[in-house]
Amino acid sequence: MNIIVRNSAGKIFFRPDTTCDRPGEDLYPQEFIQSLSFVPVAYVRVSKAGRSISERFAKRYYDAAGYGLFLYPDDLLDGSAESMAEASCIDHTSFLPSPVQESGRFSLMIDGKELYASDSIPYSELEKALVAASARMHIRTGDIIALELCSPAHLCSRPCRHSIEGFISSEKVIDFNIVMNTL
Repeated sequence: MNIIVRNSAGKIFFRPDTTCDRPGEDLYPQEFIQSLSFVPVAYVRVSKAGRSISERFAKRYYDAAGYGLFLYPDDLLDGSAESMAEASCIDHTSFLPSPVQESGRFSLMIDGKELYASDSIPYSELEKALVAASARMHIRTGDIIALELCSPAHLCSRPCRHSIEGFISSEKVIDFNIVMNTL
């Protein structure tokens, strides 16, 4: 499974499946990471392989949608394309819970304070991301097409301990702690 991302600037890139989180486990970032940024995402799961998909047929190529969260180490982000590629490869920094049956209000919280909220999944933008991705590569069944909903924003710095939660309507879909101890 590939995680194919369209960022807020419209660029397409990958996050490897090793970046997917382990549900229920806390995140202990590597020692070289001093601070993290976050990006809320909406995503669809590809249900049919294809290449060069027309926008009018994009709905036929996915079967489920949801919201999630990407984390990026600020230490690696210097504005270059290489830095984004490197920052996108850090293990356990993609939080993509199971797709939802019905979309509701998505809210992302840190220690009980709202960081981000959205009222509906942007299906038309996700379909445009699927079309753009399929113009560049063959998408496969099981791939994830993720749409970053904003630019990376600072989340936390070492030392810290924060609780991160995500809700769709009142259902908790993301729940983990970030633990960054003093080194």
